[in-house]
Amino acid sequence: MAIFQCHIQVISRGEGRSVVSAAAYRSASRIENNYTGLTDDYTQKGWVEYSEIILPANAPGEWNDRAVLWNAVEEAEKSRDCRLAREIEVALPQELSLQENIRLVQEFVQDSFVSNGMIADINIHNPPVRDSSGIPVDADGNRVTDRKDMVFRNPHAHILLTLRPLDENGRWMPKTEKEYLCKKGNQTKAFTAEEFKAAKEEGWQKQYLYYKGKKKVWLTPSEAFEGNLIRASKYPRCTPGRQNEKARYWNSREAILAYRKSWEEHVNLALERAGRPERVDCRSYKDQGLDTIPGIHLGSYASRQTASDRYKANEEIQELNRKNEDIQKCLDEVEKEIEKKKERLFDRLAEQLGKIRGDILSVRYDLESLLERQAAVETERKRLDERISRVRTIRENALERDRASKEKIARLKKEAADFPARKDSLGEAIQAEQEAVRFRRERLDKVLAEEGFDSLSDYLQEAQILSQMELEAETLEQEITSCREQTEELERRYGELEGKLDAEDLKGFEPWREKWSGHYEKKAAERIRKRKGGFRVYLFERAVQNTGYSLRHSAYLAGRAAYVVKEMVQAAEETDGQGRKR
Repeated sequence: MAIFQCHIQVISRGEGRSVVSAAAYRSASRIENNYTGLTDDYTQKGWVEYSEIILPANAPGEWNDRAVLWNAVEEAEKSRDCRLAREIEVALPQELSLQENIRLVQEFVQDSFVSNGMIADINIHNPPVRDSSGIPVDADGNRVTDRKDMVFRNPHAHILLTLRPLDENGRWMPKTEKEYLCKKGNQTKAFTAEEFKAAKEEGWQKQYLYYKGKKKVWLTPSEAFEGNLIRASKYPRCTPGRQNEKARYWNSREAILAYRKSWEEHVNLALERAGRPERVDCRSYKDQGLDTIPGIHLGSYASRQTASDRYKANEEIQELNRKNEDIQKCLDEVEKEIEKKKERLFDRLAEQLGKIRGDILSVRYDLESLLERQAAVETERKRLDERISRVRTIRENALERDRASKEKIARLKKEAADFPARKDSLGEAIQAEQEAVRFRRERLDKVLAEEGFDSLSDYLQEAQILSQMELEAETLEQEITSCREQTEELERRYGELEGKLDAEDLKGFEPWREKWSGHYEKKAAERIRKRKGGFRVYLFERAVQNTGYSLRHSAYLAGRAAYVVKEMVQAAEETDGQGRKR
C-alpha cells in the first residue's frame, strides 16, 4: 500500500561530502569534479528509471547539463564547511505506473521548489528486492538474473535542490550579505554596500575603532576628527550579516513542514487521479492519534545488512509494535470484564492478567535488548567518527595547500617564460612545489591506510554512512523513548485494573495471580528462546525485576488513588448530610 516517506537532508562540504559525487551517484553517471580533481564514475550502477533537471526561467540554459550545474555550485561555495545542496528523498506509490510517478514528481518539484527559484535534479530509482549479498531475488527468495522474475517494492525519487538563490540575470546571489552599522547623529542603522552608496549622501557614516586613552571606542570619522583620535583598525563596524530572505525561508522549519504537506497533497491527488482508494498522511503516528512506534528508515545498503545492530533494532521496533497492539487489545477486554462482571471466576481473570504480565515482560526484555543495540550502534558510530575526522582534517589541509601550490607553479612558470636567465632557479622552485604536492598525496594515502580505508572513494562512502548513522542514532533515541513511554502507559493501565478489585477480592485473587504469573513468565522465556538472536539470561532477569517493580508500583498508586477518591466522596456525603440536618 502507499506509504508516506519524505526524508530531507543537507549535503555539506563540512561533512566531507561533494554534491558532484552525490549527483553522479543518484543519476548513475560519470562526472569530473573540478573542486576535488577526482572523477566520480557510477555508470555501472543500475535501476535508475528516470532523470531530469528542471530549471527556473532565470537560470542559464547550460545548467541543463548535470556536470556543468553541480560544478558551478561547488565553485560558488568557497568555505570548507559550506552547505552545497538539499536532498529530498520520497517514496513513490507502488500503485502508480512509472509515467504516473514521473508526472507526480514533476508536479511536486515544479510547485514546491522550481516556482520558488530553486534548481531541481530529479532521479527516480526502482531497485529490486535483494538478498544480503546484494543479488536480486524472486518472490520466493531465490536468486535471479532475469528482470521479469525480480520483485520491485521500493520505487523512490531523489531530488537534489540548489540552496543559493539566483538573481534575475541567472547569477548566484549571496546567502548572507555584509551590513555596515552606520551612524548619523544619535541614530544607528545597518546598510548593505549598495544601500550605503545612497545613505552616504544623506549623511550616514561608517563606524571604526579609535584609540581613546587606553580604550578603543566605535566612532564615525567626523566624531574622531573632533577629538583628534587615531584609528585602531581599518575595518568598519558590521552586523553578523543580512541573510537573503529566500535562503532564510528555504532553510526554515516552516518550509520543511510545507514541503512534507505538499508531498502528501500531490501523492493523494495522483492516487485520486488514478482511481485508487489509498491515501497518505504526513503527520506522525502520534499526531494521528495512533500508538504505533515508527521504525527507522534504512537505506538500500543498511537494509541488506541483516546482521547489523541497526537492522536488528528496526526488527525489534516492529516486534514491539505487534506486542503493544496485542497487549492493548487484552487490556481493553479485561477492563470490560472487570466493569461488567466482577463476580467472574478469579481463575479466568488471573489467567488474562498473567498473560498480559508475560507480554509486558517480553516487551521489557525487547526494550532492554534495544538499549544494548543502541549502545553498540553508538560505539560503532564513535569509532567511525574518529577515523573520518582524522582523514577529513588531513584531506582539507592537503586540498587547500594543493590549490596554493597550483597557483604558485603557474606563477613561477610564467616568470620562467618572461625571465629565461632565472629559468634554473625557478625550475627548482617549481620542482619543490610539485614534490610538496606529491608528498601531501602520499601522506593522505598513508593516513587512509592507517585508518583502514582502501581508497579515497572508500573514505567518502564511509563518510556518507557516518552521516546516515548520526541521523539514525537520533531517530533511534526517539523510538526508544516512545517504546519506554508506551510500556509505562501499559503498566499504568495494568495497575488501574488491579486497583478496581476490592481489598476482599484481592485476598482470594492472590493465589490465582501467583499461579498464572509464573506460568506466563515461563512461556515468555520460551518464546524469546525460540527467536533468532539467542536468549540472554541477564537481560531476562533484569526485565523480570523491572516488570515486577513497575506493576507492583502501578497497582499501589492506582489503589491509593481509588482509596483517596473514596474517602473524599464519603467526606462530601457526611458534610452534605450534616448540612441538611442543621
